[in-house]
Amino acid sequence: MGVVVMMGAAIGFGLNPLLSQLLLQQGYSPEVVAFFRCGIPMSLALPYLGAIKNNASEYVRSMVIGVCSALGMLAFLASFQWVSPTSIILIYYTYPLFAMLLGWLFFGQTLTRNRLIAACIIGLAVSLMQGSLDASNAPFGYVLLCFVAPASYALVINYLSRPILPLQVGERMSATLAGHMLVIIPVIWFSQPTLVMPETFEQSGLILAIGVFAAAIPQYLFVRGTLLLGGERATMISTFEIVFALMFSVVLLGQNLEYVEVVACLLIVTAGLIRFEPEPSMKKAQARTVVG
Repeated sequence: MGVVVMMGAAIGFGLNPLLSQLLLQQGYSPEVVAFFRCGIPMSLALPYLGAIKNNASEYVRSMVIGVCSALGMLAFLASFQWVSPTSIILIYYTYPLFAMLLGWLFFGQTLTRNRLIAACIIGLAVSLMQGSLDASNAPFGYVLLCFVAPASYALVINYLSRPILPLQVGERMSATLAGHMLVIIPVIWFSQPTLVMPETFEQSGLILAIGVFAAAIPQYLFVRGTLLLGGERATMISTFEIVFALMFSVVLLGQNLEYVEVVACLLIVTAGLIRFEPEPSMKKAQARTVVG
């Protein structure tokens, strides 16, 4: 069941680069795209915010995770202005490397042989992307900005699989999304974008799609799947997002894939499969987690 749930989340999240690019092409700024992507799920999760009085400390921790995730999302969307879309997608899906690093540094995860091999494979994939990054002529600082998103997503995966205190799925979503909005709303306020509300039926459809099919539904499936499977298996299955993301971009946007980019994609998926090792404490952690 957990595997099916995570694959559903992977398909939904795979739509995010496609829909984000389409909205950016319509003239929306990155912060407005992020607002709709988080605002629609937030409106659906509002009823769960009332439970904050029962577990305020865990809500605050989840909101902090949401703040970090929002910073990564804004960096991801802003990167489309300077770096080629394919390179951004490939860089984003290096997050298993960051998941291993953060898990080792802050969450007590052991760096086993399989994980180290997987890290080397992801490093090889990044080195293969060098040609695509050079072709985009993006300044080095903008390329580094692309890595903020996978690092923040890795933090989310690690904490959701090892929460200090249990929350129901809806409660966890409402808290993390509230953290998103704490970042996004002030950014919109100070940037004063010219286009916020949809002006055409197409824009309305894209906004609804990114809010529901690329955010609300996959976020729910992701949180539930992570609690069911644990961080290791969740990260392993999540790497298949890159296949869906690139497939949607090629088929629906007509973007071209270079041979080295296909190889990099396959290496990242392979690394996700290699790094999986059952966590001895997973059942114990799941016993503390409420799924509902």
